Amino acid sequence: MTRFRDEVMARNVTWCQEHTGDKVLVSAHNNHVGYVSDNPGLYSRTQGSFLRDTMGENYLPIDFAFFRGSFLSKDAALGGDWKTFTAGAAGPGRNEYTLDQVPYRDFYLDVRKTPAAARAWLNVARPTLGIGTQFPEKPRDLAIGKSFDVLIHLHEIREADKPEP
Repeated sequence: MTRFRDEVMARNVTWCQEHTGDKVLVSAHNNHVGYVSDNPGLYSRTQGSFLRDTMGENYLPIDFAFFRGSFLSKDAALGGDWKTFTAGAAGPGRNEYTLDQVPYRDFYLDVRKTPAAARAWLNVARPTLGIGTQFPEKPRDLAIGKSFDVLIHLHEIREADKPEP
């Protein structure tokens, strides 16, 4: 079911791009837009892998990672209210921990243009926290370099403001 869902989401994006001729920005959970799923039992193929098949190098998946902070999510995937959750600092061994050791507080990285040593590190799957509609969530193994072309890492994030009713 989730494979079909991601395939249809990709078809919709491709249809919009083909019919407008414009660039399209897709904003979704990292696990949808990346080339490789961090949960292959649930997502055998991602929207990003389908988009790469149809758009080739014109598709650019961007990973968003953070060291610590708060965000909006839900207790359950379906229904419920958006709530503020907080994730403490990433521990040693997690991708976010090592990324936070870079001497820049916040940064972006074109993963495709990294030096060989960095590329080798980025191609190894390590625990990474992926946050979508439901939280809490445990970190899952993800090789950033195999799933994304660009990485944005922020030291600390804050939840979005909820719209007024």
